[in-house]
Amino acid sequence: MKKQLLSVMAIVGAMTLFSPVALSHSDIKPQHGGVVHSKYDLSFELVREADSVSLYVNDHGEPLATEGLTGQLMVLAAGKKSEAALATAGVGKFTASGVQIPDGAKAVVTLTDKNKEVMTVRYSF
Repeated sequence: MKKQLLSVMAIVGAMTLFSPVALSHSDIKPQHGGVVHSKYDLSFELVREADSVSLYVNDHGEPLATEGLTGQLMVLAAGKKSEAALATAGVGKFTASGVQIPDGAKAVVTLTDKNKEVMTVRYSF
């Protein structure tokens, strides 16, 4: 019985070492004070700023090349929907000016590449 318990504990310990979090290639903690989601093997950090929104996209800890990508931000707040284009602001960064995401809002980021493949990431604030 003691050997079986030790075997089970060893297996559980080994599984913990090889969990998806342990195998991830990038840190999912916010680097810019925003909310981070990992999807499509990328990390997306949406940052609320005074009068704009920034989106940082990383591929295994490195900024994603943004050429050829277009972006759209949709905000649902207090029963109203607003949309804004996300403009490229350098490697791995997009911005949308004149946009605010209030507490309690939901936001949807959509990025489309030159092949018309779409990536969608949802946020709750």
